[in-house]
Amino acid sequence: YMFKYDSLAAENEELKVQLAEAEIELREAENAKNENERLRELLNLREKHKDFVFESANIIDRPASNWSETYTISKGEESGIVVGNCVIDSSYNLVGQVIEVGSGWATVRSVIDADMRVGALVGEGGNAAMIVGDFALMQSGETKLTYLTQETQVLEGDVLITSGKGGAFPRGLSIGTVSSVKTEAGGQVEYATVTPSSELGALSEVFVIKAFDVVE
Repeated sequence: YMFKYDSLAAENEELKVQLAEAEIELREAENAKNENERLRELLNLREKHKDFVFESANIIDRPASNWSETYTISKGEESGIVVGNCVIDSSYNLVGQVIEVGSGWATVRSVIDADMRVGALVGEGGNAAMIVGDFALMQSGETKLTYLTQETQVLEGDVLITSGKGGAFPRGLSIGTVSSVKTEAGGQVEYATVTPSSELGALSEVFVIKAFDVVE
């Protein structure tokens, strides 16, 4: 009986070891798959925009605040990242802008942050307007489109892109989609609410654009 018990115990321990080794192999395979996907995304980005100089980074913290929407990323001044750099996801959607840099980290202000300002182009005519962060909308994951001219027609579903004016952001990055339009009593559009193109809450990796060709 004791011999049989010892044999079963030894077999049990061996199975535990094999299971642990299998779990390690599975985890390593998953990490390799994720790394391959990341490298493929980076390659696709560089192929599409040869004028962009990219630096990939991971989001390592999301400071909780009612007054701002920021992220801390895993790279900083040692990687050539500077304040003002534009940050995107792997689909060329605007994520935000670098506002502070240190050694091994940088702070990114989100596109929905109340202090964010981005020049935008609206609709088929490409009329100029401005994305301006709003405290109330930030709480619901949205931002505001304002500074609209009388000629600018805004409709729900319109996709907004960066205008490139001012040189802070490359032209043509997707900002978001108009989710609602607010009009004054006379029918003039006052502002529109915008849902970001990037899934900000699900991001784990971003791409910092350190340099690009400015289009006048």
